[in-house]
Amino acid sequence: MSERIIDPHVHFFNLAQGQYDWLQGSNPVSWPNLATIKAPMTAVQLQQQAQFELAGLVHIEAGFDNQQPINELRWLAKHLAGHNYKAISFAPIDSPPNDFNNAITALSHPSLVGIRDITEGTDAVRLSNSHCLENLALLSSHQLIFEAQFNIENLAITQQIVNYCRQLPHLQIVINHAGLPNDLPQWQQGISQLAKIANCRIKFSGFELLPALTQTQQQQCFDFIIKRFGIQRVMFASNFPVCQINTSYQQCWQSHFKRCTSDNMWSQLSYKNAQHCYQV
Repeated sequence: MSERIIDPHVHFFNLAQGQYDWLQGSNPVSWPNLATIKAPMTAVQLQQQAQFELAGLVHIEAGFDNQQPINELRWLAKHLAGHNYKAISFAPIDSPPNDFNNAITALSHPSLVGIRDITEGTDAVRLSNSHCLENLALLSSHQLIFEAQFNIENLAITQQIVNYCRQLPHLQIVINHAGLPNDLPQWQQGISQLAKIANCRIKFSGFELLPALTQTQQQQCFDFIIKRFGIQRVMFASNFPVCQINTSYQQCWQSHFKRCTSDNMWSQLSYKNAQHCYQV
């Protein structure tokens, strides 16, 4: 069994310098354990909380400065100096192509491997915008990943993502947080559609955001994802520090480990797939 993991979905906050309107604005999220989630954290401190060796990580944009997201990348370069990491930044996927091109140019940084634009709930309609295909093509041309965070049980939007992937076979898309399952039969249909696309991967994470799902249902989701995607296109991730809504970092990874039926499955999902996807 490999003791080394790569965590492909981690957030670090700098509340003193960053904006984080969703976290500390006039109407912050109402999560349990919010003070713990907001507490300052370094990569060294995170490693101390881990049962396994944290050999690398992928930082996912967290709203440090959505007007100039390069500022988050610059801060991370200092905060994570000496650590093995890559970064996903932010750019609006439905913005006019010239604006999107300028945004990607402004994000030039050695750590950058892709962008995320959260399109959950009704905001998913933005993924149908006529600008999206051209913007995704630009990401593909720069070999940048698109981190897609939306409810894949929205089958019309899921089909739109499938269509983009078919038109852009070199585009790499990573589905965040298991596609945010809620209506499981609809979600299964969405998973089945996406799994047919070779350039689509998925992260198993974020279930603290889905409190209605029981542990049995979470295991059913995992089993269904593995059955459809196989063990080479699925990645375990923590969503730290948000996972602390209901679990610790160590407990999160222990739970992932217990889901694996072989050392090979664990190695692929906890290390190799993220290493290959993000080149970290």
